[in-house]
Amino acid sequence: MSQTLRRLERDLGDVRLFDRINNRIYLNEAGRFFLEHVNVALAELDTAVQGLKESIEVVSGPLRMLILENNRFLTTCVSRFLDQYPNVNFYISHTIDSDTTVEYDLCISSHRSYQQMTACAPLISEPIILAVHESHPLANRESVRLEELRDERFISMTEHTAVYEVTREKCRLCGFEPNVVISCDDPYYVRKYISQNMGIALAPALSWKDRFRENTRLIPIETPTITTTSYLLWNEHRYQSSAARAFRSFLKKEAAVLEGNLLSGTK
Repeated sequence: MSQTLRRLERDLGDVRLFDRINNRIYLNEAGRFFLEHVNVALAELDTAVQGLKESIEVVSGPLRMLILENNRFLTTCVSRFLDQYPNVNFYISHTIDSDTTVEYDLCISSHRSYQQMTACAPLISEPIILAVHESHPLANRESVRLEELRDERFISMTEHTAVYEVTREKCRLCGFEPNVVISCDDPYYVRKYISQNMGIALAPALSWKDRFRENTRLIPIETPTITTTSYLLWNEHRYQSSAARAFRSFLKKEAAVLEGNLLSGTK
């Protein structure tokens, strides 16, 4: 080591970089100056190497994803992404697997974490509105207060969904427990039951846009203002494949320009 350091000092024009005291060496002022610039040069070299690798890296391989919210938006994104990167293979689940050993690359959820996925970015925020049958007494109202719904029959999604949780939470804040007469795991049937005048529902305005039947009326909730946000989750301590990194970036860009997304323009 001593010979290597002396060679370095000779190569720099016999500049002393170290002070040698009692068989120990210490960086002197010249050494600290040189080290500062060496660190900058090495950082630039690392950046160049990483950039070179990414420029020739082919986006391909498997991508395992858990989608618990915004199914329609994600379906569209997967289709567009595959048009650009046909060598990616998606493995998608829409329900929480009882096998906790399943490791997903990405997750879309109304919660900020899932298993080991502690890194998150807000993806879509949207208003919650009231959906009723056209014959319902509230059908012609321009807006409603949530407290007016205390005696209504509610239709909701099942547990672990944003619709279920926001219905329970907001009704309780208004002083009543919602009378959920039907809960199901498919938004299609929630909308169908509303169209058959079997109850009312709190519904996401963006995710379910243009999916309601003609005899359904959508009414803004005046108070309290209710929104729900979905998050893109991943494990920042686990290796992310080129496919996972690319799709994560793709989702953020698509969500940022999604019409009706309350987060648009803030990313």
